[in-house]
This record gives sequence, structure tokens and C-alpha cells, in this order.
Amino acid sequence: MTMPPEEETTQSEVDRLRAENALLRTEKDLLLKAAIGFATDAGALRRRPLEPETR
Repeated sequence: MTMPPEEETTQSEVDRLRAENALLRTEKDLLLKAAIGFATDAGALRRRPLEPETR
């Protein structure tokens, strides 16, 4: 069974957008990791010492 042309076009557009979303998520994750790395190297991200609990 074949799909009507407009449904096939819609499905191919959905498939294309899903693939694009996957690529954009991958790129975003990579850029976030790079930004964290640069910030860490620059000293912008430092771990704070654990503060003693006050009671």
C-alpha cells in the first residue's frame, strides 16, 4: 500500500526534521562540553570547599 503524495511529503518532512533535531542536540551537547572545558581552564568554574554544617 502506498501513501498519497501529500502524506508522503509530510512524512518525509517529519523524518527530515527528526534527523535535524538529533543533529542539533548532538551539536548542543558538544558545545556545552566545550564551554564547560574552557570555563574550567579559565578558572571560572571552581569547586567551593564544603562548608561545615551549622546547627
